[in-house]
Amino acid sequence: MRRPKLGRDTLWLASSDGFAIILGLIGQIILAKALLQSDYGLLVVILDAFATMYILIDAGLPTIIARDVPRSPGASRKAVRRVLKLQALIAIPFLIGSGILATLVWEEAPPGLLFACSLVAFGHIMSYPHKAMLRAIGEARIESLLKLIERAITTGFYWLFLSNNYDSPEIYACGFSIGVFISLIATLWIGERLSRDEGDTLPDSWNSSKSLLISALPFAVTLGILPYVTKLEKFLLAGLATYDDVSLYHVAQLAWIAGLMLPQAMRAALLPYLGEVRDKPRKFSSRMLKAHHWTIAILPVGIISGHVIVSFSIPRVFDSGYAQAVEIFDILLAGWAMTLLSIPWYVALQAGKNPWRFTGLISLVIFAAGLSGWILIPITGVQGAAWASVIGCSVMLSFSKLLCGDSDRLTDLLGLLCVATCYFLSINSNLALVGLITLIPAKNSIDFLLAQAEISEEE
Repeated sequence: MRRPKLGRDTLWLASSDGFAIILGLIGQIILAKALLQSDYGLLVVILDAFATMYILIDAGLPTIIARDVPRSPGASRKAVRRVLKLQALIAIPFLIGSGILATLVWEEAPPGLLFACSLVAFGHIMSYPHKAMLRAIGEARIESLLKLIERAITTGFYWLFLSNNYDSPEIYACGFSIGVFISLIATLWIGERLSRDEGDTLPDSWNSSKSLLISALPFAVTLGILPYVTKLEKFLLAGLATYDDVSLYHVAQLAWIAGLMLPQAMRAALLPYLGEVRDKPRKFSSRMLKAHHWTIAILPVGIISGHVIVSFSIPRVFDSGYAQAVEIFDILLAGWAMTLLSIPWYVALQAGKNPWRFTGLISLVIFAAGLSGWILIPITGVQGAAWASVIGCSVMLSFSKLLCGDSDRLTDLLGLLCVATCYFLSINSNLALVGLITLIPAKNSIDFLLAQAEISEEE
């Protein structure tokens, strides 16, 4: 029987994310070439808006699957079906309400564009329960392949439309929705085949729909605001600046999100990995420590490779109007570093016995980023949006540690060092070489992880 494992599952999820992100970047390059910059910005904002609205359909229930099913894999089929039924009921008012709201906000947008974007968001949300279940029973590799299939189909449609000289955002949104629904159908089919019904007992919170929804409430509230961590700055730019600024920031953020593939994969793998030992404090702390050393080991590689790759690629694949995206990315890179470093404490709050702390953390992150963006964007434009994102990520790192009661200072120092390094990178200063100091703790962490691997082999 397969079980969740941090290294293996992270590798699968990160590898598929790597290929999917490459295909996604190709798709974004196609969109940037095929659409006017203002149309591209409009498409981005509408997609993000529907994703933000529909995330509430999630209701935090897939997170409960990822946390609880690793201890009861034989009840995975019962768990995932119960969650799907609840989400289907929750979806009805959101589908109606979002349709009305979207037509009021974007009166001039084609109805077909709004409909296609809503299908993209809905298809993603309805695939989450089975994807979480696959991860919980040790089948992260299947989730990885399904994600890759979706991105390959979508990018294929984009290329086909570009080859035929289509320049309407509506047609590209339709291609995206087709890719999402093909992936959704495959996810439901494979998920049902691999799920188990072997009589395992789920925790007491699964005894009724009411108790299940109450236990998922902290994650539902969190998920309602979580999308703003990456989307808030674009909404602020759309309101305080222009859609051209949105598209410029989006291109820089694409590269940043590409870099987040490894932290996101580690988060996804770490939740069931910690959830499995939720009631065993010693093992819980040991697994957190291992994740902590993984983040430190990865840090310098991400900073160096991220700057080099993006500085080389963006000027060559995007038009001259997006040249400033390299500078914006270098600022965002500091946020990437702090997001990576925060993973052990961030996920510990999710997997712990008081998930409302996690909700409070994300609320604080959004407030800090939103207030910073509101102040900085009118003054410095797109750069202000990037620094607002960095401020939000710094709050995530500091307060996740505080809420976990951890007094570690190394990550705080590394976070400050990364902010300085990325600022110097953004202004092309040789002082950015100070970032090479991160190689020292990285080597120590690698030595620790190798020693742990040897101990595991001996056991």
